[in-house]
Amino acid sequence: EIDYVLFITVPSKDSITLKPHPDEVDDVCWVTQSKLLEMFADKDLLISPWFRLIANRWMIGGGENGKGGWWDDLDRTMNTDDFCDYENIHRFDPPTEHLGGGGDAGPWLDTKEAPSANGTVEDTVGDAS
Repeated sequence: EIDYVLFITVPSKDSITLKPHPDEVDDVCWVTQSKLLEMFADKDLLISPWFRLIANRWMIGGGENGKGGWWDDLDRTMNTDDFCDYENIHRFDPPTEHLGGGGDAGPWLDTKEAPSANGTVEDTVGDAS
């Protein structure tokens, strides 16, 4: 699965109409960063595993290489290439709440080597948190 993260800025949430594909998106809501963290802590709320991984790794605080999170500095996110990565493909195992099920899904990437775009084997990123 390939996931893209797209950002837009709007003067108000009323100035945009969202029409997500019903087979892909169950719900859309506007949240603050603190509200999103509360939602992540709610064990009864099932959130897309890929969104959760991306949000925790890059959107909210810390970030990689001390750059901070995308959400922490929207002006920088929207007006520079500081957070753009045009070279790497990031691979993730599903978070723990998505393991198991009928297919008995479990961690996979920690046990495999993934080929890079040039055919060589690179380290993979496994994450079951």
